[in-house]
Amino acid sequence: MTCNHKIDIRPALRALATALTLLAFPAAAQSPSAAQGRQWCFGSKEVNDEQRLAGCSAVLQANPSNQRALANRGEIYRRKRETERALADLNRAVDLDETDAIAWFNRGIVHDDLGDRDHAIMDYTRAIRLAPDDAWYFNNRGNSYIGKGDYEHALADYNKAIKLDPKFALAFYNRGSAYREHGEADRALADLDMSIKLDPAYGPAYGNRARIFRDRGDRDRALADFAKSIELNPDNDRDFYARANMYFDTHDYALALADYDRALKANASHAGVFNSRCMTRAILGRLQEALADCEQSLRMAPNDPDTLDSRALTYLKLGNLDAAIADYDAALRAKPKLDSSLYGRGLAKRKQGDTAGAERDIAAAKAINAGIAEMFSHYGIE
Repeated sequence: MTCNHKIDIRPALRALATALTLLAFPAAAQSPSAAQGRQWCFGSKEVNDEQRLAGCSAVLQANPSNQRALANRGEIYRRKRETERALADLNRAVDLDETDAIAWFNRGIVHDDLGDRDHAIMDYTRAIRLAPDDAWYFNNRGNSYIGKGDYEHALADYNKAIKLDPKFALAFYNRGSAYREHGEADRALADLDMSIKLDPAYGPAYGNRARIFRDRGDRDRALADFAKSIELNPDNDRDFYARANMYFDTHDYALALADYDRALKANASHAGVFNSRCMTRAILGRLQEALADCEQSLRMAPNDPDTLDSRALTYLKLGNLDAAIADYDAALRAKPKLDSSLYGRGLAKRKQGDTAGAERDIAAAKAINAGIAEMFSHYGIE
């Protein structure tokens, strides 16, 4: 099994609308009167998203070309993840008033939500031309550049955002995360420290700082930061997964399994986490559960060599040598230098009496990884 420690930056984006302060209201919005509709659409107090949506829709029913109502309703649709409706309203809003920087900005966010970085950058650029002193516009354009892999332009935008607002915690987080992804760990750590100082309740900053400590071998501080990130965001599947991988690497398999469980409870959409839990359950002797996890992982990512390797180990521990060798063969066809598959196949061949074949595979595995035998001893196989 290969544990990949990777995290997308995935930064928060501020959404703006004309003088909106959205508060949580328990009651669902009813069809408002004309006066109530205007208050809900344009008011700044005691209005929740559903009321805002109902109010702006009422205003637009009376006047389909009310630009402010379109801009505000488009932003509410975006918050509700109804991106196509959001885009339609914001398209009309900017057509009606090309000087509305907030509408351009919010449409940029919608394009980002749709994965259309180029159009997002164009919209943020229009917003910047209209309001060049708004740090959020540069921050979000930086995020879009990062999404395109354009590190230099992203860094320039984050620098500008921080210059405009030296207390902009999220911009420090985003720049620090960009530094980390590009191997500038010292700069990343300084920015993430500043982000946490400015906003101690922002969990992702702890999570990304934990990754720097982890990569430096500072286990205690990495685990402390992962714990803080998870405390602040209990459904953070990525940090549960990253911490589980740390536990796995130090053979704390019970702790790793608990975190893989939590990661999958929060988000069961990643094949790699099922594979990791398969491997961990196999090591702990929970073999039928391990097989179920590997099968699920392979349904999501067919023929993945690392998952085939994990399932092969499970079959090996079950004593199903033919199935183990078949999976090791398949894994090695895709990844010929996968040391664990070579070594595992060697052990399976040895158990079948194929001494020469076993020695060839084991020798090849040891040539790639001198510690492979010790690794398998932790798996309960020698």
